Amino acid sequence: LADIVGPENLAVDRQSPICYGYDATQTEFLPQAVIHPAGPEEVSSILKLANREGLAVFPRGAGSGFSGGSLAKGGGLVLVTTRMKRILRIDSDNLIAEVEPGVITGAFQEEVRKLGLFYPPDPASLKFSTLGGNVAECAGGPHAVKYGVTRDYVMGLEVVLPTGEIIRTGGETYKGVVGYDLTRLVVGSEGTLGGITKIILKLLPLPESRKTMLAVFDSIGAAAVAVSTMIGGKIIPATLEFMDHTAIQCVRRRFELDIPVEAKAILLIEVDGDADLVHK
Repeated sequence: LADIVGPENLAVDRQSPICYGYDATQTEFLPQAVIHPAGPEEVSSILKLANREGLAVFPRGAGSGFSGGSLAKGGGLVLVTTRMKRILRIDSDNLIAEVEPGVITGAFQEEVRKLGLFYPPDPASLKFSTLGGNVAECAGGPHAVKYGVTRDYVMGLEVVLPTGEIIRTGGETYKGVVGYDLTRLVVGSEGTLGGITKIILKLLPLPESRKTMLAVFDSIGAAAVAVSTMIGGKIIPATLEFMDHTAIQCVRRRFELDIPVEAKAILLIEVDGDADLVHK
């Protein structure tokens, strides 16, 4: 393994693997080793060796998932993708981007925003989670109500299979409809089908304007009726988050927000689109 990535990118001591033995679930499984490849060829060599030796491999981004997909249950090798962190290109003409899996989600959103473009998936961990991890977990967030989740923006992938072969799925065109949809098969598979080494993402034009509001209700039922009325009126909010009375009390204690004591439910609503429509 050291010959593949260099000894400085392999940790087999007793201390270093501790940092890669847990995720957001706070469950701990200590790996036998941690490796940091720099590209698909190194990932391929690692997986060929692991396949030959019967060594379990667990791809890992930032370790921010809540499903345990990056944890080395039963020991094994954690393959960390954070060295592969380049935004390879942003194509404003065709509204696509090609990235490596270690790119931080929030940083990518900021880069496309500078070009007047929009990448909607917004998991709560976007400031530190990686795009490769988002793809592996099919991450979503508040924008999912209008814009969908990660799988709706993944057009193609480069994946290294467990036996070491490098394959490419999907492509750069929207009407790529022939054959098995291997891209969707890999998205959400939590690293069980291979290691993701490149991602082609769909982008959208950046909405011209957005407006956020907080609506307070005296019952959960009233909040539910408001949501039904909104959707029934053909108004699809960009973001729609619900908080019940218990959540409101936690937030009030933590941030000392001026929220009415009688509030039993809250909706956080964001709308976006043309400025004239948003502000009406």
